[in-house]
Amino acid sequence: MMSVKQQKSNANAMFLRATVALTIAGTLIVPSYSLAQRGGGSGGGGGGVSRNAGMSTETKEDKQEQEIASRPNCPEITGRHLLLEKMADDFDLTCEQQVKIEPLLHDEESVSKPLLAYTTFTPEDKQAMMLKVKLAARAQIRPLLTPEQQKKSDAEAAAVAEAGTKLKKGGKKDGTPKKVAPQEDAFQGEEDLSNALAAYKAFAVKERQQLILQVKQAARREGAPELTPEQAAKIDADIKVLQQQVS
Repeated sequence: MMSVKQQKSNANAMFLRATVALTIAGTLIVPSYSLAQRGGGSGGGGGGVSRNAGMSTETKEDKQEQEIASRPNCPEITGRHLLLEKMADDFDLTCEQQVKIEPLLHDEESVSKPLLAYTTFTPEDKQAMMLKVKLAARAQIRPLLTPEQQKKSDAEAAAVAEAGTKLKKGGKKDGTPKKVAPQEDAFQGEEDLSNALAAYKAFAVKERQQLILQVKQAARREGAPELTPEQAAKIDADIKVLQQQVS
């Protein structure tokens, strides 16, 4: 039979062994849990990165726009104009050139915005008319460029014309980019675009009349948004006048 002293000694040894075992187990468990929390390891790390990447909605174009917008602006120009700043960067425009080109680009935007918002047009309609607007703007700007700049502008215009029949990826189903809200009022959308085209001096008078006729005919074709009788009568009357003018 063991003495009391031996019993105490054995109990202390068992307690020590249990403590050591728990300590070792803890050192094995805790680091692996910490790695999982930090996203470490081949499995956890990869999952964490993909989730963060998936949450980012910033596109390459957005980053480019931010980079251009952060550059110093021409002191003679008030406010920011991304399209002008991109052109200045591409063609190395002087401030004097930018001052002359800026109003022409504003005129282009005055047409492109209601065009992109016009829900009655199909994506193909928008793309075809947008191509004409862009090329007309290029023709207006060309005399303000140096011979070297004109060569580059001509090359870009040719590339735009070649790609003009291809629909851009990433837009909405109706062809309206995310940055341009569609015009919910079909009649107002037609009026906005028609008035913008009528005021756009980059087109000759006959060209304007033909483009406005396309806009109004689209508003009256089958499947177009519903109009009131008064709105339909006005557009029909406009179509008759325009058909006489372009004939």
